[in-house]
This record gives sequence, structure tokens and C-alpha cells, in this order.
Amino acid sequence: MPKRNFQAEVNGDLFWSLTQNKWAYDSMHQGLLKDEPNGSIDRVIPQKDNKRYLCSTSTTLDASWHSDFARSYSSGLVQLEVQFGKVESMFKDFCGFRIAYFERRLALGIEIVMSEPGKYFAHRKGAVSGMAYFDIAKRTLPAIGLDCPIWLIGLKE
Repeated sequence: MPKRNFQAEVNGDLFWSLTQNKWAYDSMHQGLLKDEPNGSIDRVIPQKDNKRYLCSTSTTLDASWHSDFARSYSSGLVQLEVQFGKVESMFKDFCGFRIAYFERRLALGIEIVMSEPGKYFAHRKGAVSGMAYFDIAKRTLPAIGLDCPIWLIGLKE
């Protein structure tokens, strides 16, 4: 992925990359911008057959939580969260993975965070205060004792 100045642009890159590979997504991101190889920007409407139900965190609790993306494989359901928000939001993602795993629906949860948000977004340091990042996630996971499989991915400049 190319380096981007704004989180919305990074989100857009991840969205297009994942949906082009048939990942289901939580919300309708119609009208997102996509860079074209010739340098122009085009509005693209995402897949019409989105299987949003795969993103449901729970099918038994009365909770309306959803992961950002999900895909079903022969080995089971994989849910993916892209967290460029606060650390507290990352904990909610982990809780969602745990609920789906408890319900025996989730095979793997994937959490994507920035490795060094202050460096990546050096031009806007105030906007990254309290943002979830790789080292805090890596140190937190063993401390909270989740018993579900989670891949932690850190995006780096």
C-alpha cells in the first residue's frame, strides 16, 4: 500500500483491497474514492452480494456489534478489524472476537493497527494521541487472557 496522509485514505485502500478479494464488510461504503493507475480518482460501488451477516459478532446475544470485515473459509470464519481509533476501541474488537469464538463461529480474529502512528502521521501528531498501536496490543493480549486465536498485524511506514 502507498503511504497516505490521512487515515481515511488508508481505510479506503484496505477496504478496496479486501472487498476485491471477496471479504464481506459491515457497512455500505458506497462512493468511496479509488485511485486509478492513470492518476485519476474514480468512485466505485462495492460488491452487490455483500454477506454482512458474516461480520456479526454474536448470533445469540442481543448485541449489534459487527467486525469490519469477514470471510468464510473451509477451516471456519475469519473476522478482521482495522483499528485506527483509540485503545479502548481495540479492546472492544478483542471482546467481539472472544464472543464469536465462544459461540463456536470464529476460527480466527485479525486485528490491524498502526505500528508507529506518531511516525506514520508525523504531520498530525495531535490526532494520534491515544490511538491503538502494535506494541500496546502485543503487551495487552497476554494480560487479558483471551483464549481465542488472534493475529495482530502492525502497519508500518
